[in-house]
Amino acid sequence: MDITELILGIIEMMINMAKMIAEAISDATAGIVPPDAVAPLGVLILLVILKAGFDFTKKVMDILIIIFVFYVLIRVIPTILGML
Repeated sequence: MDITELILGIIEMMINMAKMIAEAISDATAGIVPPDAVAPLGVLILLVILKAGFDFTKKVMDILIIIFVFYVLIRVIPTILGML
């Protein structure tokens, strides 16, 4: 599996999870909240979840950056050594 495919898979998984959470929020609040307020309430709840998960997300992004730096270095080092 190529690293680009891995990243695209991770992004697609995150988007699917966000859609699933948004649908669950919409279903849970449909009878309680007026229909014109369901979408803003869903956005508010998603923002609260994002805020709560931001520290975790930041750590995951830091790890992914380190992985990509090593991946790029592993791919570039043979080319640099070949030039010497």
